[in-house]
Amino acid sequence: DSVSLTRAIHAFNKALVTKDTASLERLLRDDVHYYHSNGWLELKRDVIEDLYNGKLTYYEVKATLQGIRFDGSNIVQARMVADMDVALNGKPIQLKLQIVQVWVRRENRWMMYSRHSERI
Repeated sequence: DSVSLTRAIHAFNKALVTKDTASLERLLRDDVHYYHSNGWLELKRDVIEDLYNGKLTYYEVKATLQGIRFDGSNIVQARMVADMDVALNGKPIQLKLQIVQVWVRRENRWMMYSRHSERI
């Protein structure tokens, strides 16, 4: 349902900012592909390690959900526009992104399967 998916999306964004690796472990599938707007691909361990070691720091994520597309099963696509205040290797970057996330529902919880973003 869209309410629980929206909660998972907000929890994911909050986990990025607070470096809550335990939440990220629950919210990201082991085989997630996390594409950044510059084409950089991270796998689950990369997302978590890069937050932990400070390579990538999320200071603020302001995301506005633009639409949710259910396929009739347990797979959903969520589109959003986000203003991101981040730092890569200590260098501050402000981004406005169009983001598409694919989520899969397993065992009564949503897990991110894929994430793609591009600069607006």
